[in-house]
Amino acid sequence: MSTQVQEKLLAGLRSYAALRLLSQIISWAGTIYVVRHLDSRAFGQYGIALVVFNYLSMTYDGSLVEALIQRPPADRAEGRAVFTVLVAIGLALAGATGALAAPIGRLEGDPAVGPLIMGVAIALALTSFSVLPQSVLARQMAFARLAGLGAVQALTVTAATVWLASRGAGAWALLAGQILGAAVRAVLLNSMHFALMLPTVHVKRALGYLKTGALLFADNLLWRWYTSLDTFLLGRWSGTAALGFYSFAQQLAELPLEKISTVTNDVSLPAYAELRSDRNAVKALLLETLRTHATVGFPVFWGLASVAGALVPAVFGARWQPAVFPLAALAAVAPLRLLGSIETPAMTGLGRPGVLLKTKLIIVPGMTVALWIGCRLAGINGAALAWVGAFPICYTLAFRFVLAAAEVSFGELVAVVRGPATASALMVGVVVVGSVAIAPWHPPAMVRLIATVALGAAAYGVSLRRLDPGAFELARRRIGRLIGLRLTS
Repeated sequence: MSTQVQEKLLAGLRSYAALRLLSQIISWAGTIYVVRHLDSRAFGQYGIALVVFNYLSMTYDGSLVEALIQRPPADRAEGRAVFTVLVAIGLALAGATGALAAPIGRLEGDPAVGPLIMGVAIALALTSFSVLPQSVLARQMAFARLAGLGAVQALTVTAATVWLASRGAGAWALLAGQILGAAVRAVLLNSMHFALMLPTVHVKRALGYLKTGALLFADNLLWRWYTSLDTFLLGRWSGTAALGFYSFAQQLAELPLEKISTVTNDVSLPAYAELRSDRNAVKALLLETLRTHATVGFPVFWGLASVAGALVPAVFGARWQPAVFPLAALAAVAPLRLLGSIETPAMTGLGRPGVLLKTKLIIVPGMTVALWIGCRLAGINGAALAWVGAFPICYTLAFRFVLAAAEVSFGELVAVVRGPATASALMVGVVVVGSVAIAPWHPPAMVRLIATVALGAAAYGVSLRRLDPGAFELARRRIGRLIGLRLTS
């Protein structure tokens, strides 16, 4: 790997992850407060509105942003053409959202969902003003500035959501926070790299970005389909109140997934683009990323699954007990989703977006059938079981296309994930045995939770050091870089 690219990558990871950690600590405190003050119906209503936003916003994230990172505008005229197209797309998406609001509310059987979806239109329009400056800063690997922006945005959203929840705003507390976050992000990004321009009718030069982003958009559309189908089916068949428990579990399980993958993927996409001519460097970066994801992801998610029964009532309240099983199931399958998240930056950076479509054409049919059956027969628990039962099979079959494109063998993949996965399985066993052992003492729920988390962390560290010294050393050095320590062997 190029020394210059490696240094930028490590510096980006350090600044990005450190500030993300700080903002997440505060965001988590706000999340706990909000969950304890909202009911499951509010979460269900917002869950449906969020799915609509995610579907439409992927026109930007995962498609046009990545296309602009690969090839930024060559001059101001091309920049004006791109800006015009972005704003036009934002207005069109906002109009489409407004038109869909009432029909979706009727389809889901909850009239309150319609106005929430109308609010999503504002966030979509605001997002269009962030695309150009975000892509420029990412291309420049200005990760410290992007991380600082993300921290300010997260803190602003948390403060607004907590205040509105305390005022009894219900689902609107969550949606208003999202709208405010889009506005703050647009203002801060344009203060770092001003990209507001006068629109132009000469947009032909921008159409190439749409063509490049089309494959990425199709991939995103298929991915969004199988990751959000359960929300629409449960809202239709189980109601927004039951959906709220599932949405809560889903958001809790996916929060570490989103944060870990976002930190790494945002940083690594420009690196893959820089290294695409050096296949050995690309392979080394991909394997190191997989090993890092495995070393962090398996203990975090399997640990979350193993303590879900103690975590939910102790932290969020006993009324969220129905979310325990979905949380445990969704967290159990999350490490595989985290490993798979490397495919988008890797294939995009290498200029192989067609590979992404191949993977989705395998995953989508299997997950569609599994989620349809699970939601119909067993509600929120059936949806969770569908993820546990079907996704590992589907993704194992699909991921071979990514490995082949990066010239990585299945054996090399197993070699970098086997140690962390085995150590995490041993950790889960220790946590289960420890929970049974302390149960006769009837400790308070919070004490039990803290004790089992500490026991599990110790068990994982010891097991990983014995089973995979290389992964243990990588984690030790990576943590040292993040906190600014110079570690010796």
